[in-house]
Amino acid sequence: MMRAIFVRFCIHLCLTAWLFAVHLPTPVTAASATADGTSLYAFGKHLLNIGDYYRAITELKRFSLLFPQHPQYPASQVLLGLAFQEHDEIDNAIEQFQHLSKTHAQTELDRLATFKLGELRFFQQDYRLASTVFQRFLRRFPDGPLADRTTYLLGLSLALDGQDAQAQNVLNTLSVHTPWSEPATTLQQTLKTPPPAPLKSTRTAGILAGILPGAGHLYLGKPRHAITAFLLNSLFISGTVFAFLEGLEATGIILLYFETGWYLGNINSAVEGANDYNLQQQQARRDHLLSTYAPSPLNLRQLQSPGIGLRLSF
Repeated sequence: MMRAIFVRFCIHLCLTAWLFAVHLPTPVTAASATADGTSLYAFGKHLLNIGDYYRAITELKRFSLLFPQHPQYPASQVLLGLAFQEHDEIDNAIEQFQHLSKTHAQTELDRLATFKLGELRFFQQDYRLASTVFQRFLRRFPDGPLADRTTYLLGLSLALDGQDAQAQNVLNTLSVHTPWSEPATTLQQTLKTPPPAPLKSTRTAGILAGILPGAGHLYLGKPRHAITAFLLNSLFISGTVFAFLEGLEATGIILLYFETGWYLGNINSAVEGANDYNLQQQQARRDHLLSTYAPSPLNLRQLQSPGIGLRLSF
């Protein structure tokens, strides 16, 4: 009896020990954690390379949260910013590169992050702010990787902002040996070429409309508007004169009141028409410069090419 109880006790003890051993978690070593982090980083990078930007953002965020001490952590922050950019989350990309610039001051990461901040503003079409950021980059990193590319984009930003003279001065500083010299020279020639349609003077349009209703619109190349303005003002002026000649002062005053509105509206319309025309011409010029001379945004494949020159490993 005692022997049977002892045997059952030993069997139970062995089973308990076995179950405990099976369910005991495997100790996590530094080497295994690094290996897991490397695998997760590589997966996020792969997703970015194949264009699955949403999942790339998710995996790179997870890597950043779980492995902040991993050797590839700084590189992952660059990849996350690029993924935000490609996913059109520009504000998040700007915030990412701002943080990267602050936490890695005066390093290659800072150089890249500062450049990307200017480039992102450029593609947001905020050319004045882009110019400011590019100028800050060149003050901090006057030579080395991305300096020539930044100089070119600074010149293009100034041109797109309507500052042609400043753009010419900046583009003149590029060395003839840089790959950016040829597009810069072509851009300079374009800036020197007079626009196919000269801008209209708002003053001239207003004066002509004041001298003869409709003349301002004719100056703007709008004959239908010119005829309408001329006929309406002629009709009201004729009616006003006729009313006063016939002694119909009340009618004459009413007609004069409406004619004053038509007359001033004719002048205002001509001035606004000149402004609209000029804005359209300037926008057409910006669209041409942007489509012809703007390089594509710096992406991961370009960053991995030896021509960029950055001492960064992805």
